[in-house]
Amino acid sequence: MALISNIGAGIFTSLKFKADSSYSLPTSDSSHQTFIASGTGDFDGATEITSIREFPSFGKPANIVNVPQYGQSVSSQIQGQADAPTMEYTINYVPSVHGAIQALVQDGLTYVFQVDVKNAETGDNGAFYVKGSFASFEVTPSLTDSNQATITMSTQGDYKGPFAD
Repeated sequence: MALISNIGAGIFTSLKFKADSSYSLPTSDSSHQTFIASGTGDFDGATEITSIREFPSFGKPANIVNVPQYGQSVSSQIQGQADAPTMEYTINYVPSVHGAIQALVQDGLTYVFQVDVKNAETGDNGAFYVKGSFASFEVTPSLTDSNQATITMSTQGDYKGPFAD
């Protein structure tokens, strides 16, 4: 496959994770292919988080600092050090399905997460990887809509990608 090359809705985007902090994240399409195909980085055996309702934006955030200047009507801006983003995923909560993920919150382990952006069930994609951990799992009961939960992940380091399968 190739990277997505046209405008579309990422309705087939998925989130998978594996519990192993020893993985070296891929840095190129060829290392991504090796990562997917090798026994040490095979994401076919990864756990997929299902029933995701909303994906957050992800990547490297800007950290712009406003610096006031005496006598000027507008402050200057400089670039600071960006903080690793916190990822919040909203899911349609099904306790029998999501209970296992709920048990991973603050377990002290580092996971490798794969966000695979896809516009169609098969075809072009853009896979991104990041290491992180499950920080919280909050359930929101609803009387008029589906019960929902928010999964918060803390990330460690930069995202790697996009890579094509």
